[in-house]
Amino acid sequence: MGAYAPVAELRPVAFELLVIDIDHIASKPPRPPPKIFILPIKTHKHTVLINIPSTSTVDDIKAEVLDALQSGVVNAPVQLTEYAMDVDEDADDLEWKVPQVETIDDFELARQVKEKGRPTGLYEVLEVKSQLKNVLANWDPVFVQFKDPNGGLLPVKVSVPPVFPEEEEEPSLSAARKGKRKAD
Repeated sequence: MGAYAPVAELRPVAFELLVIDIDHIASKPPRPPPKIFILPIKTHKHTVLINIPSTSTVDDIKAEVLDALQSGVVNAPVQLTEYAMDVDEDADDLEWKVPQVETIDDFELARQVKEKGRPTGLYEVLEVKSQLKNVLANWDPVFVQFKDPNGGLLPVKVSVPPVFPEEEEEPSLSAARKGKRKAD
């Protein structure tokens, strides 16, 4: 009997009813975009994250990208560790070597053209005088498109790692339901 309280000690409890006005929720303005954008800049096998105000221009990003491309990190030899993948670097080196750049005129910045939210494999060059908030969203990837010696644009070259490694299978619905069978 010690686990139950006598009836005389029970007190009424007040409940509050939460009423949600769907029209009020739907009429709220959307959240404003952040004042600082984080943009992944991609080229070849490299990704550089740049923090930059959303009111900056594409020309401002190009200056930051030039600084990153001229750093020693881009073409530094990779030091293999015990956890690194075994890759044939000699055959891959020339194809995936990042071109040397001297000025911001040696490359353009581009964004992926998407159809129904999926990348098409095409890229659109960003206007250098455009403000970021007018042409990109926070975390939109930006791709470096290098120029050839004649000033023509080379195709975008970027390596995107697979979502599922070759050795692993894509998770299936049957694997998720394993062990959740109905009792007879």
